[in-house]
Amino acid sequence: MKLADRILELRKQKGISQEALADRLGVSRQAVSKWESEQSVPELDKIVLMSDFFEVTTDYLLKGIEPAADEKKTGKHIGNALALLAPYMAWIGYIMTCAFWYENQNAFAIMNGFIWQIGSVVVIYAARLNRIIDPKAVARYWMIAFPAISIFLSSLLYNLLGSMVLAPYPLFLADRTVLLGVWALVLICVNTAVEIYLHKRIRQ
Repeated sequence: MKLADRILELRKQKGISQEALADRLGVSRQAVSKWESEQSVPELDKIVLMSDFFEVTTDYLLKGIEPAADEKKTGKHIGNALALLAPYMAWIGYIMTCAFWYENQNAFAIMNGFIWQIGSVVVIYAARLNRIIDPKAVARYWMIAFPAISIFLSSLLYNLLGSMVLAPYPLFLADRTVLLGVWALVLICVNTAVEIYLHKRIRQ
């Protein structure tokens, strides 16, 4: 089987038209038609985009070489574990940061929060770059992790504006009730919009 045949087969397995695939890859329908009829060969960046979209390796697209069954199974297990771990890293880190700051109120607590939040993002995108999870797993990560990350970062900004103190949760100040209300409203609106968008991405 040639590259043209593999593209055609994978497209049919996905149940999409040449035009739909072209839209995904940012090319014309004629370009996809030429690839499938062996009149031309896709550029390397399009090969990478197709491997992501069809959830196959570039080796499979170019050479027809599939990963060994054991490698696939191991990669899937690792991917599932990382996809489950990463979003809860964000929440565990946020909760720990709140507890540390409540007890000590020092910079270590805030740094702890940043380390956990950044670590959770690194874990999920490292898994994605290694293709052991799909784009939907990344969207599911953000659905769970985004509230923790947004509350943490927006609380730092809110407290900095209100009292020049960096705290991981909003501090109640009697003379800043309007600011607290605005903060809460903006946070709810942003999180709702993000969750709706991510839900649509997962359903696609």
